Amino acid sequence: MVGENRKSKRMHKILDILSQEGTVKTEELSSKVGASITTLRRDLSVLQRLGYIVKGYGFVTLLGGNPAENGSFMKRLSMNREEKEKIAMKAVNYVNEGDVIFLDESTTCYVFAQALVRRFKKLHIITNAIHTLLVLAQSPCFLVESTGGSLLSHFDSLIGPKAESNLKGIYAQKFFFSCKALKQDEGTFELNPFSASIKRIMLANSEENYLLVDHTKIGSVSPFFCIDIGDIQHVITDKEGIA
Repeated sequence: MVGENRKSKRMHKILDILSQEGTVKTEELSSKVGASITTLRRDLSVLQRLGYIVKGYGFVTLLGGNPAENGSFMKRLSMNREEKEKIAMKAVNYVNEGDVIFLDESTTCYVFAQALVRRFKKLHIITNAIHTLLVLAQSPCFLVESTGGSLLSHFDSLIGPKAESNLKGIYAQKFFFSCKALKQDEGTFELNPFSASIKRIMLANSEENYLLVDHTKIGSVSPFFCIDIGDIQHVITDKEGIA
């Protein structure tokens, strides 16, 4: 009984911490809870089975998230939402049951992931996007993998040397991605160079690639070059004849 009480208190403390911070690194959470990594992992397994959290490679996220923590993501998701829905509905037509797919951390691919869950039964998906991982976890028959790596604040994505190293050994049939800006005579651009690096590896390790971009990003400006226009095989947008 005493052991069960300790376990219950630990799990309540875990949920309290996650409710304040949204996503926490596993080692950091272990320190805050005052439990060993082994004990913490057992508690997290229980909480994940109960549907409270999702475990990733070196991090834990509270399902539903924290409004303050997720505010940036939700703001980006709400921008041009109708356009993103149109693009997602077009993009699912390029997916076949059983495909192995890379998805980037964009909100457009988040909406696309929601469409995949509604339409398909069996897919193998690799992504560096925390919110997209949570969406894909709703499908019990999908094989879903994270890239691992360091958590990029405000973008809710996994980046860095570990993520890049892991990705270099993974191959997919199709890569669906978006961008911050598209210059039609140059290529795609991003706000963060680490995100750009992840996308270049996914592109190199995929047989086909599909750029999902709404019309507001075409001709806009962002600082870091990502993918050359000549390397983009398919462009899916919300309006015809603009890409």
